Amino acid sequence: MAETPTIADSYTFDPFARHKFYHDVNLSLVRTAIERLDRDKPTGERVRVVELASGTGAVTELILDELARLGRPAEVIGVEPSFEAIAVARERLANREVRFEQGDVDQLVQVVPSADAVFFCNAIHLVPDKHEVIGKIARVIAPGGLFACNSSFFEGAYAPGSERFYHLWTRRALGWMRQHHPEARVSREKKATAMQWLSASEYADLLNDSGLRVVTDEHEVALMPLRSWQDIGRYWLFIEGALPGVPIPIGADALEYAAAEAFTELNISEVPRIWLQLVAQKA
Repeated sequence: MAETPTIADSYTFDPFARHKFYHDVNLSLVRTAIERLDRDKPTGERVRVVELASGTGAVTELILDELARLGRPAEVIGVEPSFEAIAVARERLANREVRFEQGDVDQLVQVVPSADAVFFCNAIHLVPDKHEVIGKIARVIAPGGLFACNSSFFEGAYAPGSERFYHLWTRRALGWMRQHHPEARVSREKKATAMQWLSASEYADLLNDSGLRVVTDEHEVALMPLRSWQDIGRYWLFIEGALPGVPIPIGADALEYAAAEAFTELNISEVPRIWLQLVAQKA
C-alpha cells in the first residue's frame, strides 16, 4: 500500500465510513460470508475469523454482530498497520471478544497461523502486487475456509449514466485549482503509477491462482449523497489517486468544492456507485 504521509491524520477515511450506504454494503458482504461459514461448520464449533486492514473497527464490529446473531463461538482478530487506528478500534470494541494486532499481510502468518475466514474490505484495490498478497492470505486460510473482499474501485464501479458526474467533478476541481492555486499541478508521472483497477473476472483469476474458488460474486449498488463524495474527496489516498502530485490540503479543498458544483450543475441528489463483493473458498 501507499506510504502514509504525516498529514494523513487530518485527512482520514473515517468520515466516509460513517455513511449508511457504506455500512450496508459491508454488512451485506459480512453476512454472506459469515452465514456460509456457519453452514459449513458443525454446530457449536469455535471458528477463527481475521480481518486484514481492520482500521478503526467498523467492519470488525459487523463481523462480531453477525457471529453473535448466529450464536457462533469465535475468536476474532483484527490486523492493522496503524497504531492510531488500533487504539480507536480497541476503545470502540472494548467490551467485545476481539483482539487487535499491529501488522499487515507480511506479518499475517506470524500473527495468525491458521484462519477459518479472512476479510479484506475496501482495500484490495490499493495493493500494487495483488497476486503476491492474495497468495499470502491464502496460506493462512484453512482448507474449506473463506476469503471475503470488496471494492468500489474496479472495472465496473461506474453505474451506467454516472460518467458525467466523474468528468464534471474532475474538470471543476482542476478549474478551482487554476483559479486559487495555479502553482499546483497534476503529476503525469504519478498518475501513470496510480492504482490499477481490475475486473471481476481478473480478480477471480487471481484468487483461483492461489487455490481460492469464487463462490459469491455480487455487484451491489450504493446511492451516494453529496456529503459522501466530499468526504471521500478529503481522504488522502483518494486525493493521491484523483489528483496525483497535488498537495493534499489543496486537493481536498478542490474536490470538496467541485463535488458540490457538479451536483448543482447536474441537478442530482445522489450518484450510484457499484461495489464488487467477492467470497472465495479454499479447496
